[in-house]
Amino acid sequence: MQIISTGWLAGCGKLAAMTTHTVHDLYAAQRSELTDTLRSLTAEQAATPVPTCPGWSVKDVMAHVSGLVAEKLAEVPPPLGSDEATARQVQDRAGMSLAEVCDEWEHNASAFSAVATDDSPFIQPFLCDLVVHSHDIQEALSLPIDATSPATVYAAERYLGLLQERAAEQDDVALTVDLTDGHTHEAAAGSTPLTLRATAFDVLRSVTARRTRSEVAGLDWSADPSALLDSGFAQYGALTD
Repeated sequence: MQIISTGWLAGCGKLAAMTTHTVHDLYAAQRSELTDTLRSLTAEQAATPVPTCPGWSVKDVMAHVSGLVAEKLAEVPPPLGSDEATARQVQDRAGMSLAEVCDEWEHNASAFSAVATDDSPFIQPFLCDLVVHSHDIQEALSLPIDATSPATVYAAERYLGLLQERAAEQDDVALTVDLTDGHTHEAAAGSTPLTLRATAFDVLRSVTARRTRSEVAGLDWSADPSALLDSGFAQYGALTD
């Protein structure tokens, strides 16, 4: 896996305040870039297991990504990101090829754009989910990753805001996150100060449990983060080694 650094783009640190149109543009750009990559894969590559999504292949990950959009458009009752829902999205596309899944995803693009415009909070978690799974696929296939893309930074900043809330509520930790390729995000609550200094990419992969507990503990912390790592650090399940 090759990590590409394109440098910091002016204003990326304030992506959380972007308009829905801008966030949708990030989603559309990520979709276009990823589908170009996916359509170039062989059948063997499409069947490659994705270690960060146990039990799923590259095609399965994309079945979830496309299925999420399709179910939103079909007004399937939430939650759409639960284990049951994601398993359904994958199973519903079990008979489709990766190219067919990409066709579905792109076919729904215009309708999804309309929904995203009218329902601004919805596009934000969809973009973050897409960014995380794009990295999952790129890591599984040892493809280059643009670690400082605007979409990556946006996702990292959204997740770290949620992390800071959990740290304060569950552990009374006042967590400051200093993105070395972006901005410093000061703690808003908590009484025990703790600072994490890391790239946006490392924060994103860590807080979504794509890194082991030892790897996360090995980041640049101002003090021992053990209590936080053992409780509310990861967005999706506990950190393991």
